Amino acid sequence: MKTTVLAAALFLFPGALRAADIKAAVSRIAASPGIRNASWGLSVKDAVTGKIIVERDPRLNLVPASILKVFVTAAAMDKLGPDKTLATRLYYDGAVSNGFLNGNIYIKGAGDASLGSQLIKEAAPAEEVFKAWTAAIKAAGINVINGSVVGDDSSFESVQPGSWDWEDIGNYYAAQPSALTFGDNLYKIYFKPSDTVGGQAAVLRTEPYLAGLSFENYMKTGPKGSGDNGYVYAFPGQDSAVLRGSIPQGTPEFAIKGALPDPALFTAQSFNSYLVKAGVNSNKKPYRGAPAAGAKLTLITETVSAPLKNVVEVTNKRSFNLYAELLLRLLGGGKPDAGLAEVRSFVAGSGTDISELDLADACGLSTRDKVKAETFTDVLRLVYGKKYFQDFYGSLVSPGDPDATGHLKRMGNGTALEKNLRLKSGSLSGVRSYTGYLKTKKGKTLAFTSIMNNYSAPAASLDKLHEDLLLELYKKY
Repeated sequence: MKTTVLAAALFLFPGALRAADIKAAVSRIAASPGIRNASWGLSVKDAVTGKIIVERDPRLNLVPASILKVFVTAAAMDKLGPDKTLATRLYYDGAVSNGFLNGNIYIKGAGDASLGSQLIKEAAPAEEVFKAWTAAIKAAGINVINGSVVGDDSSFESVQPGSWDWEDIGNYYAAQPSALTFGDNLYKIYFKPSDTVGGQAAVLRTEPYLAGLSFENYMKTGPKGSGDNGYVYAFPGQDSAVLRGSIPQGTPEFAIKGALPDPALFTAQSFNSYLVKAGVNSNKKPYRGAPAAGAKLTLITETVSAPLKNVVEVTNKRSFNLYAELLLRLLGGGKPDAGLAEVRSFVAGSGTDISELDLADACGLSTRDKVKAETFTDVLRLVYGKKYFQDFYGSLVSPGDPDATGHLKRMGNGTALEKNLRLKSGSLSGVRSYTGYLKTKKGKTLAFTSIMNNYSAPAASLDKLHEDLLLELYKKY
């Protein structure tokens, strides 16, 4: 396929969409270069009546990518409620005497995604959290800890799904969903670009500092404007990582984001360091663990999370994988398999056939996930009638959305879609997907889903084709 042929075909689509009926437009898109050999599932229904507006292979099993997040975010709102909060608690065991705690301090995580987060509205910043905890410890009469600060993540099975790619695991977007999540479970690695393209990019530092973490560095320097093409290869719990790929020239330093190797341990270490600066010393190293069975614990204080609806908003608008996986575990009482069962049950409540629904995670990072386009549309119709609908609707991206990231926020800018479209997108290699709601010129609300697998057209062209298709739906229905 020559690029000029595809460009010519794409140039013709807007006019064709204005002139042709919806089914004909869909057929033309399906037959276009770069798409005709792909698998494409399309489902558009009236959100109220369920009337089929247009569809193409709506029951084809496809890899959905990040639009899968609408399942877990909707299920969490349905089961837990949009105003649900969680509490991270500080306890101590042992006894306090003359300013000395003869025991440990435990930071008990409950799956709060907002603890120390810089992304979630109403989230307490890390400095404020540590300051409040320190004040509470001093108020409890503790000036010296004859023991350790312990990060307790035992509420959850804090592991990533086994089907996630090795290339992803060490990067921030595949961060471990720990019951004791702090600061979005990510850190930054700062590099100094080489003076020559292809030269090694030197590691300068990490922020925050990670005690004991070492790097095997193969990061190269790319041309100016080439962007972040760097990857962190590391297993959870490891104290070493391999750095590969490239970062661009053009700045004195450039940062990429990695996943914390052990979020609970990091939280304990960070708070221990804060306590030392505040004059509260411990005589043993911090670690990750839990109190002994039957131990008598005394509550020191607790930090209440931001409401669940604020977590859902960032999960969908920024497509934040970590939050989706935390919501899954909350649904399952800490167990991801039980969470997936809850999601399946919620999806089944839409009346759709889930006999072939295959879910390996909640965020869509796994290529093992297989879902029909119609299943998403039916779930959106189910949510449309729920009391939490406005909170869910507000979590989806609108054209020009300042809280969104990536290509999606540009889709529909300057068109009638600006005030009438809300959607979630997904992308993996060879996967592009869209699902959401469209308010039409005639006052109808449509629920729609489009999933393309194994296409070869430029990804940006798919955004344009779907924008044109949605505009035609807006005008006609």
